[in-house]
Amino acid sequence: MRKIKTALAVVSLAAASLGAQAGVVRSAVGGVINSGGPGFGTLVETYNQAGLSGGYVNGVTDFDTYIAGNPMHTTNFGGFEWFSNQGSTSASVTYDLGASYNLNAMAVWVEESSGFGALDLLGSTDGVNFFNLSMGIIPVDYPLAAYPAQVFGFGATSVRFVRMDMSNCPQSNPGSFQACAIGEVAFRDAGNQVPEPTGLALAALGLLAGGALGRRAKR
Repeated sequence: MRKIKTALAVVSLAAASLGAQAGVVRSAVGGVINSGGPGFGTLVETYNQAGLSGGYVNGVTDFDTYIAGNPMHTTNFGGFEWFSNQGSTSASVTYDLGASYNLNAMAVWVEESSGFGALDLLGSTDGVNFFNLSMGIIPVDYPLAAYPAQVFGFGATSVRFVRMDMSNCPQSNPGSFQACAIGEVAFRDAGNQVPEPTGLALAALGLLAGGALGRRAKR
């Protein structure tokens, strides 16, 4: 009986370890404006952390812990945000992460006065052939004040390039400038995560418990 309990404890610890879904913050290292540009400001300002109340270390800081700290983005435009051309109702930008990573979420600080009303998120490993990551995203429309990140998750996928196709610009509240706008973006790098632990843990439990019972019966 003692060995069976020990086996159960080992399986429990293994399951807890397998269940960890930690991931680090991954920042873009470059980007291009596909449509709606050049606009106002530069795309660099949407991934250099300049407008955030608290920063992170690219590839080191835990994504969930960082977002839980509620880093806010300033409402100031100069040097901190990017706007598409005035009068545009849609825009598209592509971010380059510098290498392929196993991404499973994107954090977007949707600029508070224009922003965008809808978003399609696409990924690519070569910057040419793109596939869907998350489609038809409708962000929260925040008022004129310092604004938080909005996190949009998707199935873990190896990508180097992430394209944001924005539409329904500007957002309705307050929609003070006819354009699409981004405050900041960041990504969650899931790394080499293992599958959910349920099936593995049950299999291990069967092997360990069965072995313990077999040894007990033999004795």
